[in-house]
Amino acid sequence: MKLVNITDFRKDLKKYAEMVKTEDIIVISNGKQIMKITDPAKNKVLRMKRLRGIAKTDQDHEEIMKEKLQQL
Repeated sequence: MKLVNITDFRKDLKKYAEMVKTEDIIVISNGKQIMKITDPAKNKVLRMKRLRGIAKTDQDHEEIMKEKLQQL
């Protein structure tokens, strides 16, 4: 996880857009976290993991994951 000041983030947006593919970026302003930037593909996997055990269906886990990923 990379901590970046908002001023530096604004100056080098393109650099951080590439960097987020390999690690999360926390943008800070006045010493406080104002945003967290993550790779959208990683977020899909995390969301699917959180859904495990919630879905009430006869489908197996793999079928549920495929269906939910298609919806995203």
